[in-house]
Amino acid sequence: MGNTIHQYGSGDNIAGDKVMGDKIHSQIHNSQNLTQAAQEIKELLTQLETDYDPTTPVGQTMMTAKLVESVDHNPTLKARVINALKEGGSAALEAAIDHPVVKPVVAALKGFIDA
Repeated sequence: MGNTIHQYGSGDNIAGDKVMGDKIHSQIHNSQNLTQAAQEIKELLTQLETDYDPTTPVGQTMMTAKLVESVDHNPTLKARVINALKEGGSAALEAAIDHPVVKPVVAALKGFIDA
């Protein structure tokens, strides 16, 4: 018997690699959105701590309100937050921000998706 190699089909045999590359690129982009949004929100929260006490209910409420107002007036950050919430979810955003006031802040930011 001879050594014969049979090729089934024709053309580009790396389609699976292309799809996986697209998925990886998408995951990296999603991660960057989440990281950037979380970093900006954490910076805003740190600034707000100078005016409001994050350990009191009133301070947390004021920080949340002021942060949501700031995000609403910054279209780039607002889009980043919406994408981060859609792509990573609220739990991922909460974990990335890691701040005592994060839960009410993320709950309030979810309102941007519904709007």
